[in-house]
Amino acid sequence: MLGGHSLTHAALVAVLAVSSFSTAVQGLFPDEAGRIDWYRAQIGVPKLIVPHTQEDRSTSILTITDRNVLASLNPDNGEIAWRQLFGATERINALKVRGSLALTHSGGNETHVRVWDAQSGALAWGYSQPPSPSYKADSGAV
Repeated sequence: MLGGHSLTHAALVAVLAVSSFSTAVQGLFPDEAGRIDWYRAQIGVPKLIVPHTQEDRSTSILTITDRNVLASLNPDNGEIAWRQLFGATERINALKVRGSLALTHSGGNETHVRVWDAQSGALAWGYSQPPSPSYKADSGAV
């Protein structure tokens, strides 16, 4: 009986050893890379910070950063509640918060105005204006 107990103990130790070295594998589809990237803690250096009191009376901090990110942060622990990544050529120019909505103005040649749900980060409304044919990319003048 002692030999059977040793075998069971050895098997248990082997299973625990293998499971302790295994890691969970998570991945993204190629079209999600850089866009849906929730585990990346860095959002960039804040350019604008707007405190926001949510409907449930909790507070958050909305920010736009030098990495073209709009994010909501928990002021108590700094955790990212949600974030939206904007394109490399779509600089975020403005952020305004009213009630439960956040409005962004962004763009380069093309202008984008978007309204976001400030609590969830979901896009509520958006409008894009294509560049004018007379737009001069080098000067920004018409």
